[in-house]
Amino acid sequence: RQAVWPPKVYSALAGFVETGETFEDAVVREVMEEVGATILPGSVRYISSAPWPFPQSAMIGFRAVADPSIPLNVDEAEMDGAGWFSREDVELARRVKSTMDHKVAAKALEHSTDDVKLLVPPRGTIARRLIDGWLDEK
Repeated sequence: RQAVWPPKVYSALAGFVETGETFEDAVVREVMEEVGATILPGSVRYISSAPWPFPQSAMIGFRAVADPSIPLNVDEAEMDGAGWFSREDVELARRVKSTMDHKVAAKALEHSTDDVKLLVPPRGTIARRLIDGWLDEK
């Protein structure tokens, strides 16, 4: 999560592909750099893409399996926090109105009677597509 986001809003990790690097290698490297998680070999899988408003750029969404026994080590220069969340926690978060607007997020949490541990990005974002796809996979 980034410090500028509303409290409890978490998203997917993001990064850039280095020259000469495959997308899959970029996923492994960025996850290690940002949160210190080790991606299991062969688990990186392309899911989706989205346009990005900057020239010569695109968002490419992947899923991968990390070793949960290795504690996360968040790069605080990159983000404010990261965490492992259960499927139940993420499903509960999906039912709360999602937004990146601080006031709307605070109001959504205020009116939620559930023990919401996180909020997820709004529909229409690539991070939300990755999260929804994982949840719908049962």
